Amino acid sequence: MLPEKKQKLLRGGTISTAVLAVIFINFISVNIGWYFGAALVFGAAVFYLILHKPHWGVICIVFALPFERLGAYEAGGTTIRLSQVLLLATAAAWFFHLYMYKQYRFVRNPVLIPLALFFAVQAASLVNALNAGRSATVLTFTLFTATAAFIIPNIVTTKEQLNKVIVGLLISFTLVAGFGLFQFMGDMAGLPTSMTGLRDLYTKDVLGFTRIQSTAYEPLYFANYLLLPIGLIFALWLSGGRSGKRWQTGVGRINVGYGILLLALGLGMVNLVLTVSRGGYIAVAATLAVAGGWYWKKLLRPTTIIVIIISMAVVGYIVVRTLSAGGEALTLDKFKEHVVNAFYGASYDERIDTIDTAIQAWHEYPLLGAGVGGFGPYAAPHPYYEPKDGWRIVNNEYIEVLAESGLLGLTCFLALMAMLVIRSWGAARRTDDAYIKAVLIGLMAAFVGILVQYLTFSTLYVMHIWVLIGLMIAVQNMALQPVANTEMKQIQN
Repeated sequence: MLPEKKQKLLRGGTISTAVLAVIFINFISVNIGWYFGAALVFGAAVFYLILHKPHWGVICIVFALPFERLGAYEAGGTTIRLSQVLLLATAAAWFFHLYMYKQYRFVRNPVLIPLALFFAVQAASLVNALNAGRSATVLTFTLFTATAAFIIPNIVTTKEQLNKVIVGLLISFTLVAGFGLFQFMGDMAGLPTSMTGLRDLYTKDVLGFTRIQSTAYEPLYFANYLLLPIGLIFALWLSGGRSGKRWQTGVGRINVGYGILLLALGLGMVNLVLTVSRGGYIAVAATLAVAGGWYWKKLLRPTTIIVIIISMAVVGYIVVRTLSAGGEALTLDKFKEHVVNAFYGASYDERIDTIDTAIQAWHEYPLLGAGVGGFGPYAAPHPYYEPKDGWRIVNNEYIEVLAESGLLGLTCFLALMAMLVIRSWGAARRTDDAYIKAVLIGLMAAFVGILVQYLTFSTLYVMHIWVLIGLMIAVQNMALQPVANTEMKQIQN
């Protein structure tokens, strides 16, 4: 806890800076509305909270994760997302406490070695970059988002803090998933995109049915994000024990009913199905398989099987009913046709073409690749002129890493991914804390799902993936440390 005088100084300095910033911005631009000033003052209050208690920064980050399109701000051709700003503020608060008040220490983080090697190879790959400016930008942004994997384990070190983070994540998930259903029903009913928040690409006018993207940039990213809450909820649900007449998680502060967890899981599954992301379908199957495989004894109980079958039937019924919301008899048939159309059509041909081009780039630059972020310039008619439809991507993260960072980069990347899964599995086997174990299994299941979905999309600097990695490392450390040291004295809740 900071001394009272220093708390007052921090509070006064933060709020005063915000007020002065509002006055200055309004002075140089009369077009700035009062709401911007109010938001800035509110942001200053949040920053003060984070500066005072850095773990609240992590809570705010996980809450803001899905708001990557709606809730973001476009400035100078760059999208500024709330989660990025919060990560920067949280990192600043942690360093402030670390060096000014010696209230933190560096926790164990074995993935730093393969992570550092991976980025070292990516930096070395710049020598082959055809568009050095773009490659440097992509490397910088990826490094920035990857700091979450370092900052979060150093801040979230107690079960109390972890509980708050998980609650923040689940509240945010419920909000965006509920909005996703409104988005689908609204578009199918004919509401304008100004109300639904959909991009024109995903309205029913394109395929005959709506594709949910909620607050995310596009459906496949929303499906990827949903793996995180779905994995957590499914693991918590399977780990629950009977408490009197009510099924509960039984541990930690997350002590919700068995039925509520089941409803939340159903909400996530309905949203994921309606993203119509085929890669997301395969990924969520992998996520559920990992969590179910760990709790296979509970999974195979007759009551659990019956509940799962009934739940699947309900989810299927809701999906069919929502697909019929537009009143078109052929909507369900169009949906089925799009889902099974995985190995033919324009989308499939484009993926094959980009993979062939990526393999060609790797053959030309076998060890270090064509430069981080360099596939787009390599595949473009001219490396310094971005095509009208944007830089091309491979839609397969592993092949894209191979093309851009070569064999050395892919080796480091796979080593990093393997270490995370192996350490999570070992930590889950070691801990006797049912809650820590359930959360770790849920996170690991979501991570495996993301690795599977990486076969169908390729973006390395997605914020929620690095936040997931940071949370995995934090919970691994909780599982591996002695029970007596679980609560660290130098962290204030």
